[in-house]
Amino acid sequence: MDNGEVINGLNEGWTFVGANVTEWIAGFIMTMLIGSAFQISPVGGTPIFICTLCGITFGMAALRKQFPDGTRGVANQFMIALGLPPPGIPKPASIQPLWSGGPIRKVDEKKDYHHLDLDSMFDLIYEEKYSNE
Repeated sequence: MDNGEVINGLNEGWTFVGANVTEWIAGFIMTMLIGSAFQISPVGGTPIFICTLCGITFGMAALRKQFPDGTRGVANQFMIALGLPPPGIPKPASIQPLWSGGPIRKVDEKKDYHHLDLDSMFDLIYEEKYSNE
């Protein structure tokens, strides 16, 4: 959390065991590709298929959860790894070479953050913490 304004996964859509639909589809496709590439029989290769499905799916979910902006942070990091600037945002300063992960200064009124009234809760915590100084 960054000053109570960024909560990872707050506006996250439907997930099954913590992974969203695209991550499950990617895991399933990689399972089929590995089975085809290595000519693994479906009967004897079931443990390999299950490990591949779960590993790719939950690996992608864990990677997405490392960024406050989720999938966009993963895409930005991938673009950086390729040596390309991420689309739609300026190049970062040399002192802070991270694309996503900076605190959000203002949260959109439509977000669950405001609907759950978390802004007032974190304001109270901030006031209690710094009012004694």
